[in-house]
Amino acid sequence: MAEPALLADLPDQRAVFRRAAPFLAGHRAALAATVLLNLAGAAAAVGVTASIGRVIDAAGGGDRPALVRRVLLLLLLVAGSGLLAWLARYWLVRTGEHLLASLREHATAAVGAAPLRFLEAHRGGELLRRLTGEIDGLASFAAGTLPDLVTAATVLLLTVVMLALYSWPLTALLLVAFLPPALLTVRAFHHRAGPVYAEVASAEAAVAARFAESLPAQEQLRTSGSVSSWLERFTRDNARLRDAQSVEVRTELRLNRLTLIQAGCVAGLLVTSAAMVGRGMLSVGVAVVFVLASRDVLHRFEDLAGAIGDAREAQVRLARLLDLIRTAARNAPAPSVPTASALPARGVLRLQDVRFGHRDAAPVVDGLTLTVRAGERLVVVGESGSGKSTLGKLLAGLYAPDAGTVRFAGQDLASVAPDVLRSGIVLVPQEVRLVGGTLGENLAMTAGRPVRAEVERTLALLGLTDWVDSLPHGLDTEVGAGTLSAGERQLVAVARAALTDPAVLILDEAKAGIDRVTAGRIEEALSAAAGDRTLIVIAHRADTVARGRRLLTMPEGRLTDIVREAAFGPGDPVTSRRRPSPGSASGSLRPRGR
Repeated sequence: MAEPALLADLPDQRAVFRRAAPFLAGHRAALAATVLLNLAGAAAAVGVTASIGRVIDAAGGGDRPALVRRVLLLLLLVAGSGLLAWLARYWLVRTGEHLLASLREHATAAVGAAPLRFLEAHRGGELLRRLTGEIDGLASFAAGTLPDLVTAATVLLLTVVMLALYSWPLTALLLVAFLPPALLTVRAFHHRAGPVYAEVASAEAAVAARFAESLPAQEQLRTSGSVSSWLERFTRDNARLRDAQSVEVRTELRLNRLTLIQAGCVAGLLVTSAAMVGRGMLSVGVAVVFVLASRDVLHRFEDLAGAIGDAREAQVRLARLLDLIRTAARNAPAPSVPTASALPARGVLRLQDVRFGHRDAAPVVDGLTLTVRAGERLVVVGESGSGKSTLGKLLAGLYAPDAGTVRFAGQDLASVAPDVLRSGIVLVPQEVRLVGGTLGENLAMTAGRPVRAEVERTLALLGLTDWVDSLPHGLDTEVGAGTLSAGERQLVAVARAALTDPAVLILDEAKAGIDRVTAGRIEEALSAAAGDRTLIVIAHRADTVARGRRLLTMPEGRLTDIVREAAFGPGDPVTSRRRPSPGSASGSLRPRGR
């Protein structure tokens, strides 16, 4: 089953806006206020230019009372224009921040709810780039370029309307002389900018992903002497980004042709206006308005064209972010039928003809049927790559099988709500990660969100109070990636599992590579945490195997009793079929993989 790819690098503009529309639903009032403020601000700015012409005409006509009134109106418009421009910019930036906050929450929730299989199929640095880099780029655009872009477009439109009311022939002449060459220039830029900005965004994501993924692996890179090899790969990614940015700069420089077009139009307008004033076809005030307004039109158009590059880049960023939300949400599990609010305290866990594979590789688990009864102790062993960890994630419902079903107490795990599932079946991975914060905060990161008293009580039941007290500040000790040892992080994971009180506890190599003292602590904690719940242990250690009741060997799917006197009844079902393969006379099929 192939995992979905992220991003169409060159998004369709209308499609992006359609996909973004649902996120605007809760912000319509703010958007309406922003539009009205921008229109009012633009109208006031255009009114300033029109008032200047009227002041000049009044001064030339010797009408002193009219001159005073028009000067006062001009001052009022200047003050109002400044205030409205500030308010419009403020509301636009504020609305943009709220929209981006909503997008950030949706993206984070979508990724958080996505199946583990989806997350593992994509580079962690790329997902990080989507959740942070793209939003940061959109935030910069919303706070900087977008207000200028909206203002330029609104003022440009209203200015053209005003000029047409003064003299439509002169306005038509201005538009005919300026628009065709300007639009051709902008169109050529727009046609070239799409692929350019998409390539820049993709190259930036590759560099960010490469760098982000190298940080956790620094120790391994240095001890293995692979730093130079990693630097070579990073250099290639960085060179790709540099080349893409160079093309971006050259593309944007094409817009400088607008300056030459603008200069020619202003010169032609001055000559035409002077001739029309000499023939009495225009007043001096109207001619001044045309000169001032036409310069504003040309400058605004140039600003508008210059912002197209930033707008196109922002569009690509938005498309990439929306693509992440859509793809993650599409792959998120959804209950197909109503489920109970909680799983039973105990029950049978059963795989039926389960097949699972990564991308286009051979199946890791193929045709596996397994029954784990309530309260059973099952140990899963096998070589690296035999499918042990994959089986653990299938049993925990973290992977959805490509075929077959995984059921607990008769309920298909695919139809169980994630929060209900996580409170009933818990997997403790080999590598436990902690978040920034205190030990108490990390312990409380469970489905039930226990209070501090409950955390302390559980630690006491597990015999971990002395260990916690040995830390500098007990539960208030700040922990992180390097604060606790691997074994101590496993203790945190076991305590989390005990706080959840699941029906099934799955341990994936919980003591692999841990010293005997810490392993002893984990063993004691597990004994206290296990109780009568179902316990599935994925392990290499011989002492762990000896504590089980049944042993499942991967990849063959062979099940044997470890404690013979533990009666589970004859014919406890684990079956494994073999798919016919070229050169195989038996036509058999077995679970295989990692």
